Amino acid sequence: MRLRPTSPLRRAIAACALVAAGNLVLPLEGARAEGPTTVAEPAAAAARLAAPSPDLPGLPAVSLDLAAVPVDSPAFRRATTRYRRADADHTAARGRRVDLDRTATELRAQVAELEATRVAAEARARGLTTRLSSVEAAIQELAVRSFVAGGDAERLNTALASETPAINEVARRDVLGGVSMQVLLTERASYRARIDEAIARATEARDALAAADAALERIAAEHSGAISGEQAAGGQVAAARVAYEDARVLATVDGVEFPLVALDAYYRAAATVAAERPTCAVRWWGLAGISRVEGRHGTYGGTTLDTNGDTSRRIIGIPLDGARETAVVGDSDGGAYDGDATFDRAVGPMQFIPQTWSRFRADGNGDGTMSPFNLYDATLAAATYLCTVSGGLDADPGLRAAYFAYNHSVPYVDSVLGFARFYEQAVDIPDPAR
Repeated sequence: MRLRPTSPLRRAIAACALVAAGNLVLPLEGARAEGPTTVAEPAAAAARLAAPSPDLPGLPAVSLDLAAVPVDSPAFRRATTRYRRADADHTAARGRRVDLDRTATELRAQVAELEATRVAAEARARGLTTRLSSVEAAIQELAVRSFVAGGDAERLNTALASETPAINEVARRDVLGGVSMQVLLTERASYRARIDEAIARATEARDALAAADAALERIAAEHSGAISGEQAAGGQVAAARVAYEDARVLATVDGVEFPLVALDAYYRAAATVAAERPTCAVRWWGLAGISRVEGRHGTYGGTTLDTNGDTSRRIIGIPLDGARETAVVGDSDGGAYDGDATFDRAVGPMQFIPQTWSRFRADGNGDGTMSPFNLYDATLAAATYLCTVSGGLDADPGLRAAYFAYNHSVPYVDSVLGFARFYEQAVDIPDPAR
């Protein structure tokens, strides 16, 4: 924020204090002190999905503690719809492939059963045919013997019909011969019927085998396409899920005006500093208050944040040349950060003076770079700075002292603190500092 001393003497004192303290903040052109405003309730956010696989490449690295934070935006809703459609298509493609696999498994089991039936039926037919051959031979032999012996068919029938036949030895032989022939003929008929049954069973099994084999061939022809379809749908649903997660990270957190990626930057910075300096007690909302006043959470002047926390264009403040109630701060970076080789300008979403950034710069998102134009990096650097100049940042006295060191302006302190306390109440998430 711009310094607003009420007299030349106070202006000179403020300017000296600014440089001596390594003050981080100078105003963006047109910036003014203001308090929190009421944020309109967003439309019903799209239903949250189950957490994606951590092995899915391309996912934005948002803190797991923020997985349940409700967000909303038109882009997020569209991404949710696209993901659900892609997921439904993938489910359908997978279902088709699974159905083919299941049908093929069932058919293979049927083929095995039918093959066993065919083999058994053909073996039975062969065995019965062998027995029938023996019976046929016996009939032939008996017929020959009967013919040679001159058997009398009428006498044989009479003897067989009599309950107490008085027959001589010749008649007895005729009777026995006739009985044997009748048994053999009956046995032959039975064998023939059983052979016909076995042959029919084998034929039925062969026909069913041919149908099952044809069905398996059709399934094999469809299966490769089903696998390709499932793989393609899987790739589409993976891409749609990444797009959904990206849209979620960039969507606005319910109840406030900043996106989830900004909340994650504040949350991570507070968690990092809490682990390193627990007595500092810096809170995410305390950092969010500064970010709101300094750079509109990385959106000042129409700038946007990407999923990594980088701003779409560089946020650069006015030259610190003493005009417009600013201190005079000569160039310290050769224009590397602010593009001004004469005077320093505050840069990035947290409005660091280049010389202060050089001292407190940090890598807040772990991407191996440190940039004042990245909200993660700038927020972690700001958190470190606040803990350097003050402590007890979970209470108003400590916050006021830290905010004043950040920018020597009481209206600025009031504005930042107002936003900080508003965010504390508006967003319910675990506190990483506790």
